[in-house]
Amino acid sequence: MPDIASPDLHALVAYLGGDEHLRVVEEMLVNVEGMTDQERREVSGDIAERALSIRQSLVDLIVEDDTSEAVLVLPFIWLEKRFEWMRLNAQMQYQTVFQGTANPALMARGAALSFLLSVFEGYLNPETAFFVSKIAADPIAVARAELSRNERLFEALNAASRGGRDAVDAIMKASDTVGKFSGDERILAALDDASATTIEDLSRNLRVSLDDFRIAVEADLVQLLADSPVHITLDPMIGDANAEFPAAVARGVRNLLKKYLRMQVGAIGSPSERLQAGRKANLTLTLSAEARPDEFSLLLTDDGNGEQEFVLTPPEKTLRDMHVTHQRTPGVGSTLSVRCGLRSVQQYLVVRAGRAAHDDAIAIQLNSVERMLSAGADDLLVHGRGLRTTEGDEGVIPIVDLGERLFNTITDGEDGVYVIVRVEESATSRRVALRVRELRGVCRGQVLYVPDHAQTDALRGFLMDRRTLVGVLDLDQLAA
Repeated sequence: MPDIASPDLHALVAYLGGDEHLRVVEEMLVNVEGMTDQERREVSGDIAERALSIRQSLVDLIVEDDTSEAVLVLPFIWLEKRFEWMRLNAQMQYQTVFQGTANPALMARGAALSFLLSVFEGYLNPETAFFVSKIAADPIAVARAELSRNERLFEALNAASRGGRDAVDAIMKASDTVGKFSGDERILAALDDASATTIEDLSRNLRVSLDDFRIAVEADLVQLLADSPVHITLDPMIGDANAEFPAAVARGVRNLLKKYLRMQVGAIGSPSERLQAGRKANLTLTLSAEARPDEFSLLLTDDGNGEQEFVLTPPEKTLRDMHVTHQRTPGVGSTLSVRCGLRSVQQYLVVRAGRAAHDDAIAIQLNSVERMLSAGADDLLVHGRGLRTTEGDEGVIPIVDLGERLFNTITDGEDGVYVIVRVEESATSRRVALRVRELRGVCRGQVLYVPDHAQTDALRGFLMDRRTLVGVLDLDQLAA
């Protein structure tokens, strides 16, 4: 036998192309009673053919001295032979039970396969050998155990998330109570900071990887298929499996996908029906996801009938930061697209718009603000509903009077302030000049989304600024 302690696969290739392994097998066959010479030749020839086939597959993957690709397929070769040996072994056991003995040729074939297994196993590193042995013992149990462990992970994160929300609620209640008996801004500011810090820490530490998310989706899919005639294949996920994003976002997107997958399973016919319609027997899903510092995005494509429309229903619809689209092509398939912002606590510029008697505080996401200009500045030229500066802006920036838009009261043009913001539109962006009455300062907070019946085109939600409810401007809707 070759030196199985050596990582050099060239030795294995040479061994499989030689006669030594055939000699070992033939010596084994001589000791098996009850076999005819013809049966011995058939088993020996079969092992020789297998060895040459495996040798050729390894040769095709070795480029000069680079054996890295060949090393990757060794576990597959071992599993292939191990599963066949397990099938033969089960067959021999049942023959022994019902016939008193197993077929000698069958026993010889199993022994020869066991020998080949020992040769290949020597080229697996100890960790790989441990895992492939575990998979071979019970592959379905191994897969289910992964799903079960992942489900427990999500349950633990959900419990931690609920505990964090309870902690934030307790701090906010304490802030309200203190505010009734004390006007000390230092105490109120400390409580506000404690609430924001708790939210930020939860968002930063309660995170899951894209790989964890993929396993959770697989678990949801398995539950739907338990009593279904539909056959569905989920392709390996496209994206950085180690990328992380907040568990709360994962929970919301996962709930949405459950509804979507339930619709797909209910709308797709059995394998025979799909074959009769000229389709593949199984439905294939392809999941790709990306977690960037400020956004999570997902695409789920399928080769279904492309006829059923996915209608998003509450509670996900109340999450205005979750943008969902469903594109369908009848007879081809469909694509579900999900995009969700990840920043739970952000900084906002607080302004007042309209006239003093009819205005209110409005928050503008600070990372969208480019600059602020006074209406009387020398470098500012107002042309009707457009604004042009002398700082090199191309063209005229459109003006949106927040007082007029929100409160039906126009802001005095001579006393106003222009907040120039950048609005993202898919791959492009454009500027908009928001005319406001005054700037109040900067605050930090988390958006509280409102129910469907209370939503407006201009506001995406509210946040608390020193116990005052402040509307958060929806720039996408405002500039649409």
